[in-house]
Amino acid sequence: MQNSNPKSINGLMRYLRDVKGIEISGSTQKRRLMNMGYYHGYKGYRYIHEPSKLVTYAKFEELEAVYSFDARLKALFYPQVMFMETAFKNYVLDVLLSSTNSESFNEVYNVLLDNYRMFSPAGRNFNSEKQRKDAENKYKNEIKNRLGLRNRIYNVQTKAYCNNNKIAEHYLKKDANLPIWAIFELLSLGEFGHFVSCLNYDCRKNISNMLGIKQSDDSNAMMPQRLIYAIKDLRNSIAHNDVVFDCRFKSGKIDKQVINAIGNATGIKNLTFEEITDYLVLVIYQLKLFKVNKTEMKQTISRFEAIVEQLRSSVPTNLFNRIIYTNSRSKIQQIRAFAVK
Repeated sequence: MQNSNPKSINGLMRYLRDVKGIEISGSTQKRRLMNMGYYHGYKGYRYIHEPSKLVTYAKFEELEAVYSFDARLKALFYPQVMFMETAFKNYVLDVLLSSTNSESFNEVYNVLLDNYRMFSPAGRNFNSEKQRKDAENKYKNEIKNRLGLRNRIYNVQTKAYCNNNKIAEHYLKKDANLPIWAIFELLSLGEFGHFVSCLNYDCRKNISNMLGIKQSDDSNAMMPQRLIYAIKDLRNSIAHNDVVFDCRFKSGKIDKQVINAIGNATGIKNLTFEEITDYLVLVIYQLKLFKVNKTEMKQTISRFEAIVEQLRSSVPTNLFNRIIYTNSRSKIQQIRAFAVK
């Protein structure tokens, strides 16, 4: 079936009125729709969580309120997630340099990126052939992950050089290898999480200790990488100006180890990350690991509260409750108490 003809802004306004039942008229609302963008605006905010869960807007102001809520959330979280990405990379870099006394990726790869060794089936006894096969497959997969990481790092450098990245050009034009800190500048947050996951236990444990994560919450030293993965989707969605208000950006479940650690630290036990307040909790938990001052954390929480209250006053109660759950206030109170401890 062919698509309908493209619509002008006037046609779009008629479509919203006649087909979607949204009250919209006049030059002022026309300009605001134009500024918001029909395709980026209305199309992105016509549902919550998934396209089958549509929102029935009665007035353009309600749609605009949700759009503004989303924009304010991104403005609030953007500096925080960028700070955390930089801080994570600096903490890991410090541990790498202290452990190897070298900024060479090859040295780090050979000495520290060897977590696969702990999965070696050599010298182990197995109760069944299946158990032995499973162990061999796990070991093979860990080696594959390590090799994949190395290939990805080389590919990232190639892409950066071809795109005239100044850091890559500076070193590669002199036929020099990029130091590990320069490689970190080129890695996405997801790729960086993969890097951390390939570090050996002792190295990951040192990172965990530097962050001040409770030993009881991180006996396997996997919290650093899991915290990186937990914040990755929010960070990427904000950076690309995607919709964030309903957490549709989440590509997978947040690991239970992260949920339990946050619960143990804050007393918040019902985190699902299906609602944006849970990401406020995650952000504050991580900011506290990085020793951000209490005033800054309190300001972030207060700004979040103000953004939520502005939404509450601008949309019908049934719509508000689909976006912000009833337990949000108690979570905000608990995370504020945690921030000032």
